[in-house]
Amino acid sequence: MSSIKTQARAPQQRTLDTRASIKAAGAELFATRGYRATGVRDIADLAGCNQALVSYHFKGKGGLYDEILADAVAEAERLAKEGDLSSAAYPERELVRILSRAIASQAHLAPMILREQMDPDRLLNPGTADTLRSFMALTESVLNVLPLDTEARGWDPQIVHLTIVGPLIHFTVATRMREATVGKLERPMSTPDLDTFTDTLAAMLSRALRAKAADA
Repeated sequence: MSSIKTQARAPQQRTLDTRASIKAAGAELFATRGYRATGVRDIADLAGCNQALVSYHFKGKGGLYDEILADAVAEAERLAKEGDLSSAAYPERELVRILSRAIASQAHLAPMILREQMDPDRLLNPGTADTLRSFMALTESVLNVLPLDTEARGWDPQIVHLTIVGPLIHFTVATRMREATVGKLERPMSTPDLDTFTDTLAAMLSRALRAKAADA
């Protein structure tokens, strides 16, 4: 009986492994080459699979790109639910930490997004916009529970969201650039670790969001 179960699980595990390999390969290539310069064959070669599997599992590189982003959104939503975001004492600070962890959950996500900001055809398409809209929903949910007399109530959730995600993405990429200079510069650069930077960003955002509207 156990051998039958094992045999039944094997194809499913192979499918999961293949999907994971394709996602990892796609994220790496999107980060290093950009979406436009990355072909399905390139992804399949790096993943070590038949290129038909990229289309089969993700409906092409566009679907793959969106699913990589969707994984980050799902991770943020999981962390928000796990930490009961809306009931936190300072939900805006916790939101920054959640988004930081979601971005860090994939090694190539930050440079992948940053590269597309330079050539935004992919990020501006309707499919990707739907994925990112779910990401921004967390930010909107936090703004909605802040005190009514604060500046935050009149702010565009998308702008607030980008105010959080933008610095986190740039910090992550800049840190990798700094790490690449270790041992190569006479005066090595130094930066805080991600947790310290995240906490500083969270504190700054919180002060801005909680400023009284009458003070503006």
